[in-house]
Amino acid sequence: MTRNNLRKLHSPQSRMEEARKEYEEAPKIDRKLAQKNPESYLPHLATRLKNLRKLDSDLKSAYR
Repeated sequence: MTRNNLRKLHSPQSRMEEARKEYEEAPKIDRKLAQKNPESYLPHLATRLKNLRKLDSDLKSAYR
């Protein structure tokens, strides 16, 4: 949750690279948790990966 909040803080400030770093770490943590408790953590992992894909898209748009 904290990394997601940091992403939200960084993104509006045009600090997309910092936001991306926070988002890259979160799925790693969720994957570990999902191995132990898939029902609880797979939905979180899916959401994080979706958000990371959106951030990648935003980064590509920003650098065009």
